[in-house]
Amino acid sequence: MSMPHVMFYAPHITNEDIGAVPDLNVHSSLLNPFIDRQGNAEQSYVIQMTGEAEKAGILANEKVLVNELCAYRAILCLAHKKH
Repeated sequence: MSMPHVMFYAPHITNEDIGAVPDLNVHSSLLNPFIDRQGNAEQSYVIQMTGEAEKAGILANEKVLVNELCAYRAILCLAHKKH
């Protein structure tokens, strides 16, 4: 699975502070910014997923690297399936 995103350091910030109501079980909620590890000073980040066009561009630009990683270790393949 590929999930290109941008992260902004946000110590002590919560989803409530930015008006986010993330539901990680619903794909549409990931289109809006949300906080990972809320309220934690060392590891709290606002996460913004990229749009579909930007995601496609990133994957196209990094295709060679992804293929090299996949050749190095199968578990690094985007199409890797658990057995």
